[in-house]
Parts: sequence; structure tokens; C-alpha cells
Amino acid sequence: MREITFTLARPTPVLNVLMRQNRWDRARNKRALGREIAAALGGRLPAQPFERARVTVTRFSVGVPDTDNAVGGLKDTLDVLTTPWVTPKGQRRNKFGIGLIRDDDPSRCEVVVQCVKCRAAEQRTEVVIEEIAS
Repeated sequence: MREITFTLARPTPVLNVLMRQNRWDRARNKRALGREIAAALGGRLPAQPFERARVTVTRFSVGVPDTDNAVGGLKDTLDVLTTPWVTPKGQRRNKFGIGLIRDDDPSRCEVVVQCVKCRAAEQRTEVVIEEIAS
């Protein structure tokens, strides 16, 4: 089975932060996150996205957020991991996606979130994407 691992320089935002962003800031942040992930992978994107995947996110931060806050804050990260596609009406979906996983719906993607308390200088997010057999 294939596996992709990368580390982001800061912890993922929590849901409370995402809910208070306007749509333009959020779109800009998604674009930047996509570029950051692509840079962390060093251009080693898979030829085909994982059809089914387990995404394990370990969030290292100075405080440990509630479970719902940590999981909800992953929405933009998961959106960036997905594959963009066009609807039959011609609308683009997941336009910020870089194509690591096919989709983030529960039948295709299992999400595991772990929160770890650390010092401010050690804050980061570690992401492991594992392919799951169908």
C-alpha cells in the first residue's frame, strides 16, 4: 500500500477560527495551504489519487483543543487533499484540491485526529495519508 507523509510548519486552525474568516481570506488560505503541501512533498504527487485513504493528522500546539474544534478545523486541509472535478453542469468542485485522495466523504476517507500539547517553538502538523484496500 502507498503512503504519503508530510509536516506543515504550524498547527491546523481550529473550527472557531475557520468559522470567523470571510470567504476571500479562506480561499486565499486554501490556496496557500495547497502550495505549502506541494512544497512539503517536494513535487512528489502520486500519478493517481488514493481511491480510499486513512488520513491521520497529528496537531502539535501549545493548547489542546476540544475534539469537535480539532476535527472541524481539518475541513480546509481535507479539501486541499482531494481531487478537483467538474459537475455535469460544468461547475468546478474542490478547485483548491491537489489530488492526493479521490474524495473526503466517509466511504472513501477515514480521518484520525490526534492533538498533542507542546512548546510554542515545536508547533506543527504532521499528516500521514495511507491507502486502504477496497
